[in-house]
Amino acid sequence: MTTDKQIQNDSIGVGVDKGLKIEAELVLDCLDQEILVISKDFKVLYANAAFLEEINSSKEKVLEKFCYAVTHNRTSKCEPPNDPCPILKLIETGQPTVEVHTHLDKNGEKFFVNVAAARIMQDEECVGYLHVAIPTKNKTLQKNDMAGAMRRTQDILEVIDLYQKQINDIKSKAKEIEKTKKDLEKKIADLEKFNELTVSREMKMIELKKRIKELEKSRAA
Repeated sequence: MTTDKQIQNDSIGVGVDKGLKIEAELVLDCLDQEILVISKDFKVLYANAAFLEEINSSKEKVLEKFCYAVTHNRTSKCEPPNDPCPILKLIETGQPTVEVHTHLDKNGEKFFVNVAAARIMQDEECVGYLHVAIPTKNKTLQKNDMAGAMRRTQDILEVIDLYQKQINDIKSKAKEIEKTKKDLEKKIADLEKFNELTVSREMKMIELKKRIKELEKSRAA
């Protein structure tokens, strides 16, 4: 598995980039991790059920909004010390990355959230970012938590990649079936034209033979 999983999408059509849509939405909605798909200009193109439940909102209210506004009620990109932006780090290094955010629970207690980011690739071009938030159960920051967050993010990329390939295979087969159908329809149309010409020719031959017999009879008389 590569460190920067490429997701091949040839069928996509929503979002700021007009070229990005994750076909595996139903799969991502079943995961416990809070998952966002973010455009290159930092707008939310997709939010899974876990994320929407965490912020008590709906897709209609978060889609096309800036990610930092949706996740932190900010008017500018996330920054240190409490909320370093993993996407900015990803852009800087070119590698998937994990940053630690400090959040508050309902009792005002601080807890750490590992926020991982990885590029989504289409035709060898970055078209957006996968953003995964995984809270840690530890009261202190643990390196193994960050490593686990990255592994989980890569697993999610694998799921998306597999689902995309399956969808693309289905669409490819559907195109082949449609092409075969059109080819058959053309052959049927050509055959019908041929039959029409053949029947017309046979009718003319019958009429001609009939006319010859009539002429022969008239001469004999």
